[in-house]
Amino acid sequence: MQLARPAFARDPRRFGKRAVALADAVCVAPALNDDLRLFALTFAAGFLFVSIVIG
Repeated sequence: MQLARPAFARDPRRFGKRAVALADAVCVAPALNDDLRLFALTFAAGFLFVSIVIG
């Protein structure tokens, strides 16, 4: 009997073994604009949360 597990979970038989590298995978470094946008969104969400908690 198999246990129900999420579809994105790894195969338990491959535990402790190196992941298979994809030869066609292309890594794109995030741009500075993306980092600034992420920081601004996180800061705004934190500011809003703290202001609601204090209020």
